[in-house]
Amino acid sequence: MSSQDSDSPPVEEQVTPEDVVDLFDELEIPFVTSKMVAREYNCTGQTARNKLSILVDEGDLERIDLGGRQAVWFQSDYEAATEIADQLRDYLDLTELNTEHLAAFAQQPYKLLPKDENEYYVIVPRFVPFSVGHLREQDDAWQTFIINKYVNWIEDIPDLIRDKIDLGRRYDHALVEDGTLELSDQEERDRAWRDLGGEDGGLHERVDDNKIKIQRGKEFDIIAKLIENGNLPFAAQPIDESELLEEPENIELRPYQRRAWEKFRETGQVGVYWPPGLGKTFFGLYAGERIDGNKLVVVPSSTLEAQWERRIREHCDKSWKWEVRTYQYLSREGNLQDYQGEDSPKLTIFDECHTLPADTYSSLSTLDTDYRIGCSATPYREDARTDYIFALTGIPVGIDWREMLEYGDLEFPEVDVFLYQTEEDKREDIVQLVDEGVGETLIFCDGIEAGKALSDKLDVPFVYGDTPKEERMEIFEKNRVVIGSRVADEGVSLENLDRVIEYQFHGGSRRQELQRAGRVMHGSDVGEHIVQMTDQEYEKFSQRLYSLEEKGMDIRLERRA
Repeated sequence: MSSQDSDSPPVEEQVTPEDVVDLFDELEIPFVTSKMVAREYNCTGQTARNKLSILVDEGDLERIDLGGRQAVWFQSDYEAATEIADQLRDYLDLTELNTEHLAAFAQQPYKLLPKDENEYYVIVPRFVPFSVGHLREQDDAWQTFIINKYVNWIEDIPDLIRDKIDLGRRYDHALVEDGTLELSDQEERDRAWRDLGGEDGGLHERVDDNKIKIQRGKEFDIIAKLIENGNLPFAAQPIDESELLEEPENIELRPYQRRAWEKFRETGQVGVYWPPGLGKTFFGLYAGERIDGNKLVVVPSSTLEAQWERRIREHCDKSWKWEVRTYQYLSREGNLQDYQGEDSPKLTIFDECHTLPADTYSSLSTLDTDYRIGCSATPYREDARTDYIFALTGIPVGIDWREMLEYGDLEFPEVDVFLYQTEEDKREDIVQLVDEGVGETLIFCDGIEAGKALSDKLDVPFVYGDTPKEERMEIFEKNRVVIGSRVADEGVSLENLDRVIEYQFHGGSRRQELQRAGRVMHGSDVGEHIVQMTDQEYEKFSQRLYSLEEKGMDIRLERRA
């Protein structure tokens, strides 16, 4: 006798085809099995197969037979699903495929493994369109990503992963202000003294129940160590209303820029880590126009110096209150003193702030400034000093690249890697690429002599260190094809740029690769990013491409004669 209420319709009628379609969205997977439908709606397997068959007849689903009376139903493209099944049959007996485990895999297509404290590996099959954090390594079958506190601070980690990991702070409370480290209580104070190395690590003495005095000149080192332990020890320095000017009429903020501005108003120090083309420069210009007083912008190259100076002239009503200097200039003996004491800027903007932790430039952290902003699309370093990027700028403000793709504020370029047997093949092919190209093209060539030779071969200008800074942007903007050395790597914004070609590059540098791809993301249309590599270069340096893949860019490999 059935336990179902006699007035209720049969289960066959209770379960509708629409319910089955809704199951795809509810489970967030690309396929279902009859067992999954039966279990979800507490119906028989036959009822589930009937509803699935109706959806197949109506064209809403496609069925893939695995053999042995097993099948899965796809909502995605039938031809693609069939092709996948046919390829799997070459290696697996699909009749022995456990569809229940397959469903579980579709819901969690990755494996989490601990790496270090506050750091995890995420291992994902290469065929799965899934990426998170930093791509550590990959082969034809697998990808290994790393997630850690930095990823947690500036990107969106999926909830399914966040719920399974611990990216907690070492201390419940840690705050550095006026040369003193403040902890939550005496126990944490004593633990921090040991963790940070005591006097040998830059601490001076324990005071009160929860504070430690820091040695003079060691404040940023201590901040960096605390950041490494998962704490953001910044003391908020809210911007006083009396220091704020009216909104500039010719700079309008997007919603995510407005959120960053509110965070900056609350704290007085932020690191802005957005993809290329999302307005880090304009955010800095807006902040500078809102704050009364002198502004200093620090940049890594004369090219960026000229670009900032021009944009200040174009967009700022009080351009005389701005000054732009390079990291190199301020690091020379005596120059930094011109910006200390009474002559110190109210606001300092460190553009491409991943440059700041370099030994040569870290002295700039002592710059006397009330407020600071750091800007970078690539806030990581390959010399284990990433902590200092955050320590020297402030509260991190990031945004998920994929979110911006959905908003339409960001479009990834088409990425092609062209492979060659020899350098000569590569050199001859670039002539053809330039001749066939339409629109504006920027060619990157790291070697100065190679760049000059290529300039003669293509009869196009070459912008490098000896090119006067006041002429660089004009050359980039007035020529359809330009060759650039590393001076064009970072921050150069060319609105009409259609294509980037990397002819020479700096080894396996992932940051350089992402920065160069970013140049074509400043344009108004979908651009093209071409990387020319010999077989030997690809074998030695293909890891530089990981920075593109971890952001979700598709890379096509093509053998060129």
